[in-house]
Amino acid sequence: MAAEMPSPRSAWFGHAARQATLLIVQVILAIALCAIVLILAERHNRRFDLTPTKSFVLSDQASKIARKLAQPVKIYGFYNSQEPGMRRQVEDLLEQFNNANGLIHFGLYDLDRSPGLAKKYDIASYNTGVVDADGRTEALSSLDELEIANALLKLTAQGQRTLCFLSGHGEHSPEKSNDRAGYSEVAKALEKENYTIHTLDRLPPGGVPPDCTIVLSPGPSRDLFPGEADQLEDYARHGGRMFILVDPDTSASMLQLLARFNVLPDKDLIVDERNRLYGADSFMPRVPIFDQGTFGKNLDAAAVFSLARTIEPVDAKRKDIIVSLIAMTSPESWARMDEGKTVPDSKVHFRPNVDKNGPLPVAVIANVPTETDKGKTGTTTGRVAVFGDSDFASNFYLNLMGNKDLFMSTVGVLAEDEDLIAVRRKGALHGSMSPISLTAQQGRLIFWSAVIVQPAALMLIGVLVTVRRRRRGGT
Repeated sequence: MAAEMPSPRSAWFGHAARQATLLIVQVILAIALCAIVLILAERHNRRFDLTPTKSFVLSDQASKIARKLAQPVKIYGFYNSQEPGMRRQVEDLLEQFNNANGLIHFGLYDLDRSPGLAKKYDIASYNTGVVDADGRTEALSSLDELEIANALLKLTAQGQRTLCFLSGHGEHSPEKSNDRAGYSEVAKALEKENYTIHTLDRLPPGGVPPDCTIVLSPGPSRDLFPGEADQLEDYARHGGRMFILVDPDTSASMLQLLARFNVLPDKDLIVDERNRLYGADSFMPRVPIFDQGTFGKNLDAAAVFSLARTIEPVDAKRKDIIVSLIAMTSPESWARMDEGKTVPDSKVHFRPNVDKNGPLPVAVIANVPTETDKGKTGTTTGRVAVFGDSDFASNFYLNLMGNKDLFMSTVGVLAEDEDLIAVRRKGALHGSMSPISLTAQQGRLIFWSAVIVQPAALMLIGVLVTVRRRRRGGT
């Protein structure tokens, strides 16, 4: 008896059932895969910001401060219900802080509908808030990254840190707000990061005040007062920290003090024709090389100095002092020797066997063993940082490229404060446009390509097209 063959109809239904089953399995697997991806993305959140100003991720400094937090805190933000866009921005920012450290919690409240909570924390304005760490509070005058990071830093800082600026020897003053001679902008930045600023016209008879964490002398042009050099050396020998920034016109007594620390500011002027900023002269060298042993990998932008001189370690009788290079100019730079305080009026040229080739050292740190630890190997608690330019941190140049990061990070190194050794927020100056710093070579390249080459090429193409059409018309 012959086997009964399945009908075409039943075969079709069997094939359709298999296809339907396969489709269902594929859909289930796709849903499961998407669910796994969503779970992993939720637990391991990563954000990549390709905007020039990095406006949608925390800055390196804010991330460091948030990760360092070891106690729970809560951020209370008060917003205006009529500004939903602002609320979304603040919520996104606070979520970034929470992702950086789960101990950071936050709550957003409508100021008009939460009068009791607002009164508790003395809040009277929109888009303000407070950070509460176990009863200790820090007010937020605005709900932005810098304000929140500084509030977290103040709540977690151990002890008070004081920076003592010397001002009686022609230095830049933190109390002056003019562009060239003032250091008020860097003083404000330091105060926001929990430093107290004191200005000393001269050292008192007893020496450096005991509350000074770091003594700064930015650009001294007049001699030290009698006895001050010995007081400063004694301060470093007992574990003190100093930050001295010298210019081509630095006083002789300051140079003699630096010689005690095996540091020699040379009589030269650094020239950087190839990397100079567009529109600037050749005496504004870029400083792109930083010692990773000192700063780690935290400095990602070159600094720009103005009328800088080289700073070199020298072999001297004080063999116990170790001097390390921490910043250097680009390899294309060079030092014009024997110029001292004179800036040439005309264009300068490299003189073989006279001038020095780059890269050139422009910043060093001298490690000074303390008097109490003399004879013990490896103990270098006193530190003296010396830079070959003071203008780069003035109000006029501070926010140019990596100048602010370099100055603040050096203060962090001297104070042994890792939170300061970081890259700070690079905000846009106007609207969403970000500033661009061009070298003279880049400026010339853009000028010739955009103003000369492209229009000339378009004109040439137009002429060729016109000639060809006329030839065709004539034939």
